[in-house]
Amino acid sequence: MIWPYIILSYFSLFVFGLSDNVRGPLFPEIMKEFAVNDSMGSWMFALSSISGFLSSYLARHVLRRYDRLNVLRGGAIALILSLIGLATAPHFYVFLFFSLTFGMSLGIVGLIPNVLVPLGSSENRKQQLLSGLHAMYGVASFCSPLIAASVQHLTGSWRWTFGIITVVPLGLLLYTFHGSHKDLHKKAEFIPENHKLNKARNFRPQIFLAFMVSFCVCAEIMVSSRLALFMRRVMDYDMEKSSLYVTYFFVGMLVGRSLFALIRLPFSLRTQLSGAVVLSAVCIYAGVHWDPIFLPITGFTVAPFYPLAITWISSKFPTDLDSAVSYMMATDSLMLVGMHLLIGYLTDLKGIAVAMLMGPVYCLLSFMLVNSYEYFFERHQPQDDSNIA
Repeated sequence: MIWPYIILSYFSLFVFGLSDNVRGPLFPEIMKEFAVNDSMGSWMFALSSISGFLSSYLARHVLRRYDRLNVLRGGAIALILSLIGLATAPHFYVFLFFSLTFGMSLGIVGLIPNVLVPLGSSENRKQQLLSGLHAMYGVASFCSPLIAASVQHLTGSWRWTFGIITVVPLGLLLYTFHGSHKDLHKKAEFIPENHKLNKARNFRPQIFLAFMVSFCVCAEIMVSSRLALFMRRVMDYDMEKSSLYVTYFFVGMLVGRSLFALIRLPFSLRTQLSGAVVLSAVCIYAGVHWDPIFLPITGFTVAPFYPLAITWISSKFPTDLDSAVSYMMATDSLMLVGMHLLIGYLTDLKGIAVAMLMGPVYCLLSFMLVNSYEYFFERHQPQDDSNIA
């Protein structure tokens, strides 16, 4: 076990989750102040995802030249400047510019911990430590709407929220200079004679798994980013009450990931991944058509998917993890661009309730990829169902 890797990763993902999820509760207020519709407002998410795609994809090349610690420091500095820019933007187009830099910095801050935890953990504790890592995302996500609602109540402005959040990436930046990280962080290692062969062999299965993760992430982010808007428009709640439902969503996510950090279920990773997306699809549909309380419950059902998927990917590509995670996060960002623009368009056209029904569609697509990976890439290999989490 390399504990400095684990601690730094947990801190990094806390910063990632807090920064990423604070925008959802503020979304209606931001659109109101800048007087933009849903389609235009969706660009604040879409541009972040576009730049996140670019930074995640380019990170594979950056990590060959610089060690992971310096790359993380650069991401933290960019995140601080971006949050300040979002807080002070005088016009919506300036806000969109800083949304671009915000997404780029998040792409880096979110990439590094997903690589360091598998590298720093023992094989028998990898899945639990990854679940614990993403439980930190749940903790941060739980705090985000509470901070947004509290600051809005105290100041009457969404801008102060972005300003206050800058304290957290600043703390991360300072922690990277702690002596425990000295000599531990190195450049990503690539074996020259095998690199091209490995890259060609691994590219298709890595991209396949990246899309598998991304479809589920689209459903998760769609709910978390639009839940406040759904509660305000469909249920006629104010900001404080709608933010409370977003809090419930992240409480569910925190509980779900914390449980998976503590327990090991006697089912294959494929079975657990399938169960997570099926239950999430059911909850989203029930939340739209029956009772909105099912929408926050989606946070609990979707919670284990991401850490389980990282465990699966790390078991498939143990010597090419930087590349695999980079592809996964780049694909996440690219898919989220389309998701945000599509949801914004459908909201303007049909209303937020109809737009939210894209969630079960994304879950179904993820389910299909989970259960077809072995058919496409491992049917001629000996079956290994030992990856029990």
